[in-house]
Amino acid sequence: NVATTTTMTNPQHADATGEDDPTQIVLRSVRLSVAPYLPPPVLNAIHITDSYLHVNHASFSSTYCHSEPSVSMLSALFSAYVVLRLIQGLQFWWTSTTKRSTAHLSGEEDAVLSGLSQNNKKRTDNKSAQDDDMPSFDETVVLCGASGAGKTALLHCLCTETDGDSCQPPMTTTSLVANVAYMNVTSSDNADEETKHETEAVRLVDYPGHPSLSTKLTSLLLPDQTARVVFTVDATKPVTDGVAILYKSILTNNQVRKAWKSSGKTLSILIVCTKEDDKKAKNHKRMKIQIRNELDRLRKVDSAMEDVTGNGSTPMSIAKGKTIDLDDLGPDMPVLHFVETGLGIQGGDNGLKAVREFVRTGDLI
Repeated sequence: NVATTTTMTNPQHADATGEDDPTQIVLRSVRLSVAPYLPPPVLNAIHITDSYLHVNHASFSSTYCHSEPSVSMLSALFSAYVVLRLIQGLQFWWTSTTKRSTAHLSGEEDAVLSGLSQNNKKRTDNKSAQDDDMPSFDETVVLCGASGAGKTALLHCLCTETDGDSCQPPMTTTSLVANVAYMNVTSSDNADEETKHETEAVRLVDYPGHPSLSTKLTSLLLPDQTARVVFTVDATKPVTDGVAILYKSILTNNQVRKAWKSSGKTLSILIVCTKEDDKKAKNHKRMKIQIRNELDRLRKVDSAMEDVTGNGSTPMSIAKGKTIDLDDLGPDMPVLHFVETGLGIQGGDNGLKAVREFVRTGDLI
């Protein structure tokens, strides 16, 4: 019997020091407790390892392994793994709860939005625009969403128009700095004189989706900064992270809602369900149901917490017993549109035309 053999391995080492020390007792108890649940090959490996170390390295085994070499080594590896996971957990907690931006990395006042502050206003100086290698623009469209939702890939495809509306986005990585690009609005050289004086390009701001940067997003969503919003949601993953940003930073944010109400305008948001070319992706109708359910859950939690603490937000007003209607969120609330995109779709509608039309005009095809 392998278990019995392993248990009785070299008993003279147990008495080498006269009495078992507490560590040895614990290790032996662990071995005896788990032995009945281990498969024979594992028990055989433990027996061989212990026998070899007892015979050839007796002093090392008794001094550093408390006469239980296999259990000691496995315990050390498990302890190292637990410490590593604890460090990773603390690091994630720190980065996800801190209110700092990435300004401490570069010494700039706002490293996340660096390069945007000097360009927030409409550019009318053609010479200056040429010198800075930037086209003139009248409107800004913000791309936002959870990290890994396909914002940067969508940005690349929106600004790279090819035959057949196909797109091969480059490999992207998680960023802590906003990306800026420009999409042509009047691309025809035969446009009339009135059209030529209208907007030549729309500025696209791809805002990073890291949780620690969500507080900076609000400053870009005010009516004097942006014309509309493109919000990406990964159709292959749960909607929890993306909907949390949508709910807290846009739909219930006091600053955003009051600013748009004062302006007399309505914020228009296009929710883009990305990665629809993936086999695991959910279509936009199913995504819409999941987004509604998650928003409704957050609304109920927010309403309950508002009575206790007050959280600086304005909960969505929904009649008792009713669920959120994404087609009509209510007065002074943003208008939501839904579309799905699959950048890997070849020879079919990948959704880019609808997104481009929304970015240019605010309308859907």
